[in-house]
Amino acid sequence: MTDKQYTFKELELMLSKYKEYLERLNLIELSIRHPISHEEFDTGRRTNVKDRDGMLRTLIKLEEREELKSFKVIGIAIENTFASLPKEKQKAMMEFYINRRKGPFRGHAKRVAAKLYIDASTLYRWRTEITSVFEDELRICTALHDIDAETMVKC
Repeated sequence: MTDKQYTFKELELMLSKYKEYLERLNLIELSIRHPISHEEFDTGRRTNVKDRDGMLRTLIKLEEREELKSFKVIGIAIENTFASLPKEKQKAMMEFYINRRKGPFRGHAKRVAAKLYIDASTLYRWRTEITSVFEDELRICTALHDIDAETMVKC
């Protein structure tokens, strides 16, 4: 496992995609837990044989899916980062990364700084601190969950 150095922009991109990661994580889990059986639709009849190993196969598929692991690790790292920050930096993280709006002022630093009643340079300092804490949490989570750091950037 390599120790990947992330750039500031890569870390900010991961932080800003938190909600997207959660949606993709749920879709992948649902597709594994409730797969569409094509045979059932082709024959028009159901089988009477109960699948006793279905739960075990589902758990194995959930464990083997690398994309699913990556989304979970990033989500856990983001949540741990948020939990470890002081209140004012939590507000900044929520406003700048999590609650991003669509349109021309999406994630605009001056707008977010004005909303938080701070200076734009203070917001930038906080952003660098937030991404630093996030990078540390990401390293810890990738080590704990035995994920290759190279696959994390692809997400």
